[in-house]
Amino acid sequence: MLDFLSAIGLIFILEGLLLFSSPKRLKKILQIITIYPENKIRMIGGVSVLIGIVLLWIIRK
Repeated sequence: MLDFLSAIGLIFILEGLLLFSSPKRLKKILQIITIYPENKIRMIGGVSVLIGIVLLWIIRK
């Protein structure tokens, strides 16, 4: 449970850094994302999840 909470904390830190450091760029990226179809966005999200799982598996091994 401690690892899970640590991971959630890191997510908040990383997302907060994005919002804090370059809000204009983030707004531009979000506008670009709206052009893509939902299935492509879902595919990118799925690949990101798989990469995260593989990284955690390598680190924890």
